[in-house]
Amino acid sequence: MSTLICVRRSEHKERTRQALLAAARETIATQGFAATTARDVAEAAGVAVGTVFVHFPTMGRLAETVLDETVGEALVRAGDGPPGDDLVEQLLHVSAALYEAYLADPELSRQVVSGSLFEAAPDGPSRRRMAEFAAWVGARVEAAVAAGRIEPVHPHDAFWTYFALYFGVLVLGLRGELDAAGQIDLLDRQLRRAFRPAVGS
Repeated sequence: MSTLICVRRSEHKERTRQALLAAARETIATQGFAATTARDVAEAAGVAVGTVFVHFPTMGRLAETVLDETVGEALVRAGDGPPGDDLVEQLLHVSAALYEAYLADPELSRQVVSGSLFEAAPDGPSRRRMAEFAAWVGARVEAAVAAGRIEPVHPHDAFWTYFALYFGVLVLGLRGELDAAGQIDLLDRQLRRAFRPAVGS
């Protein structure tokens, strides 16, 4: 098989995958995750229903991938974070980009978050994204501890402390109880309690 044929097949496969993701976002937004079937997504994308399962083995994996792409785009926009050494400012910068992404389409975000919360497969995109994000946070925590800017804390514990606070505030935003500014204000206060400056810093 020629290289050109392989490239074209790969491009076609990626176009189909993107069409399925776009169709899933639209369908979930209009009728909710629980009511969305593979047939609905296939019809919206203009493909056979079996094509959905070629790309996504379950509807949970499809929802997880929709959410992961939203998170990935937000993390790219956030970049490496703001300049400076303030750990909390770095975490807030990334959190703000993520909250903005979720609040851009709160109904879809609510549906996808609730529908995919316990669907993360061991080899799925959410697990990979979480591992990458944990490493990103851990590296910044280690640097802050090594420089004496915050009290000593294990990077693993620090990540889950941050993530628990971040996710709780995300839910408040998706429930309409906090706007974006309120989310960041609350998260800022909680993170500064969790990551205290080292004595003498």
